[in-house]
Amino acid sequence: MKKIAKLTWLHNGNFGSVLQAAALQRYLLEQGYDVIDLDYNASLSEKLKNWIRNRNSPKLFLGKFEEAKRKKNYKNPEEFVKRGEKFSEFEEKWIKRGQLCHTPVEIKEESKKYDIFICGSDQIWSPALMNPIFYLDFVQKGKKKIAYAPSFGVTSTTTAKEKKITEYLKTFSNISVRESQGQQFIKKLIGKNVPVVIDPTLLLSTSIWNEYAIAPEIEEDYILCYLLTPNSKYLQAVSKFAKEKGLDVVIVPTTKGPFDTGFKEIIGIGPAEWLGLIQNSKYVFTDSFHGCIFSSLFHKEFILFKRFKDENKASENSRIYTLAKMLDVEERIIDESNLNAIGKLKMIDFEKVDAIIEGKAKESKDWLLNALKEVGA
Repeated sequence: MKKIAKLTWLHNGNFGSVLQAAALQRYLLEQGYDVIDLDYNASLSEKLKNWIRNRNSPKLFLGKFEEAKRKKNYKNPEEFVKRGEKFSEFEEKWIKRGQLCHTPVEIKEESKKYDIFICGSDQIWSPALMNPIFYLDFVQKGKKKIAYAPSFGVTSTTTAKEKKITEYLKTFSNISVRESQGQQFIKKLIGKNVPVVIDPTLLLSTSIWNEYAIAPEIEEDYILCYLLTPNSKYLQAVSKFAKEKGLDVVIVPTTKGPFDTGFKEIIGIGPAEWLGLIQNSKYVFTDSFHGCIFSSLFHKEFILFKRFKDENKASENSRIYTLAKMLDVEERIIDESNLNAIGKLKMIDFEKVDAIIEGKAKESKDWLLNALKEVGA
């Protein structure tokens, strides 16, 4: 049997990133494939080299500096250490990985053990975070490469980066993407019509995700708030809704915050505990793509806040638009202009949502299995 190696982000401390990595691997294992995740965590020097070579935004390093400072200055900094430990525990239990690699040379050597390569999902193809590694540029010529649901996040970029991306795309045997915006971008660059497939987390049933979730030790009913980008107006809206419903609010801050909101803060958790918080909540308020996905899978009434203004060139809203349109829950997208609509929304028809997910999952599974068949897996 041919050996398959897949590549995505495993070290960014994001709940959704790690869960989608686990999901795609589990689905492939259940189909009988011999598959592992390549474990790439670039050293600081390699990150700097890549940043300079690809002329990525200085905000990347400024952001990491600010993140480290916030962790250090947080009232209970050991909670962020605990979160890191919980992520490691989850990956050790649920994701088969290859040798840990810190440089392009190391991952190129590691790749010699495998026959077929898959990259995806998540925003690994973002021009703002440009890194040839995640286009599988280290793979030996002649070996087949498949892209399953990578996201560009944004498609506004420089001509130089467009040229590089064009050359990388030409090396793939089969390409699919996660968002319609990415589909249009690839059409522009290489003239190919590629399919939009679902995020790997939707390839697994809710019953399977129940195996991963760890329930929180919270007795009272609560609203879960999970914001990747702190927004005071959104927090006020959550607080108002909670008072109207007579519920407590549990918030899971990222390294960006928000902190000291007056809500119950939970930081020292990993992906399994995060799933449990969604699974056991009464409502979910989030600006997270994967927060929306798991709210849908666990049948939780949710609000999906916009993280970006649409006119912002760095906007990543395309992913939530594609997802909400697919699930027919577009009215759940809320921004600062329509916060008053929150209490007036009709209940989500989860029976309909389930049927949509089931249909889309079949289409995406068929595409992936056919792609693997075409490359001789």
